[in-house]
Amino acid sequence: MFIGSRNRFNEFKDDFIKDTGKKAEENIELYTQYVTARFADQNHALLKELSIEIQDLYKVLKKV
Repeated sequence: MFIGSRNRFNEFKDDFIKDTGKKAEENIELYTQYVTARFADQNHALLKELSIEIQDLYKVLKKV
């Protein structure tokens, strides 16, 4: 697993338009909240995956 994320700025802008029907440049406050929520969701998914991997590693090390 690669730890980290790629730059998804343009994807977020496109998703924002699809989700809200509004342009990011004209609704910068709402867009900022949208991007923050997307990053929080991405970070949560990453931390969840890391936690699972750490638990699996602990089980392997415990057997050694």
